[in-house]
Amino acid sequence: MEIRSKRYLVFKGDQVVLDVTDRPGPLISKTAPPPPSGTGPRMHPFLSATAYVPEHEQLLLQVLADSRSLAEYLAKLQAHGYRILEQAP
Repeated sequence: MEIRSKRYLVFKGDQVVLDVTDRPGPLISKTAPPPPSGTGPRMHPFLSATAYVPEHEQLLLQVLADSRSLAEYLAKLQAHGYRILEQAP
């Protein structure tokens, strides 16, 4: 039986700023240059995420650093005015 990841889209207004899954994995910025040769993306222990809008990345990372779980992270993002939409599997 395959266990599916939960996926969340994080919006500011109508714009998707972050795509998050509930599996440990990379933190990726779609607008930053790729990591230096021989290195990989930064990894995270309780989620993987792709950021799309550079103006939000600093706050998204700061809130992540202050969170101990995915649920806490999503709640804190909502407190900062982001809208969270869980995607159907």
